[in-house]
Amino acid sequence: MPADHANRPGALRLSDGRLLTFVETGPSDGVPVIYCHGAIGSPLRDSVDLGPITERLKVRHIAVNRPGFGGADLACGRTVTAFADDLAALADALQLDTFFLVGVSAGGPYTLAAAHGLRQRVIRAAVCSSLSPLCAPHRTPGMPLRIRLGLTALAAVPQTARRVGDALLPILHRHPGLLHRVIAAHAAPTERARLAEADERHAAGASFLSATAYGVGGMIEDYLTYSRGWGFRPEDVQPEIQVWHGGLDPLVPVEHALQLAASLPACRVFVDPDEGHHFFRRRLEEIMTVLLKPDQGPDSLSAAGARALLASKVPA
Repeated sequence: MPADHANRPGALRLSDGRLLTFVETGPSDGVPVIYCHGAIGSPLRDSVDLGPITERLKVRHIAVNRPGFGGADLACGRTVTAFADDLAALADALQLDTFFLVGVSAGGPYTLAAAHGLRQRVIRAAVCSSLSPLCAPHRTPGMPLRIRLGLTALAAVPQTARRVGDALLPILHRHPGLLHRVIAAHAAPTERARLAEADERHAAGASFLSATAYGVGGMIEDYLTYSRGWGFRPEDVQPEIQVWHGGLDPLVPVEHALQLAASLPACRVFVDPDEGHHFFRRRLEEIMTVLLKPDQGPDSLSAAGARALLASKVPA
């Protein structure tokens, strides 16, 4: 069967009546890789060179929208672990017995929840710049104060944050460059030149505007969901997890990634000391290659190695 570069949008009506939306890219007979997007969503179009990448790797890439994103129905009061049930229903509908998982940033908790809840079906998973279960994001030590204050306000008065956010959306639609400025201001210094490139600016704007096509409510509810706790222990996640993180990440300090990795029973850790929070798109092919073929890729640490490195960072 020939490769299909085109994005193939899809929708599934779940047993509780909610609509789940997703987009497939790559050969329909390829190795299934389910992608869990970050905090600003997943655009329903090609991301970087996703079409050629999926052809080269023979991957059937399935980007799933969480509740409230990309036309998927909002579900208030849900849990991180409930997303595993949504993925199980989607895998059944697509006739996927087993699959790989990839999650970036805020998609990390959902990826790990699915690896925990669907352990017999998940072959291996990779999380990049993932959040940590150590604390709610707005309580993360080392996070820039301006971000912590904004997230704290969002968690404290979500309805007010939703009204303000929805009121600002028309401005961002007219001036998407404002969003890029916000992202660049919160990036590591080593990333700012790359984020200024036209493709990166366009991708960030498209992701956000697609995710908020029906308002910012889904994004806010998603934040509240993973801030309430994950509902499982990393120690109980059985499939192998590959943790990719930047040593200069200002949003999720690398110590959080090491603590997460040290808790996972089967883990490999890839820490790039020169990367920040936004390297996933640029290194997508490398991450998926190592996910499918663990013997390839850069040097990695084991969970024991992560514990040793973490211990070296803690003052005596």
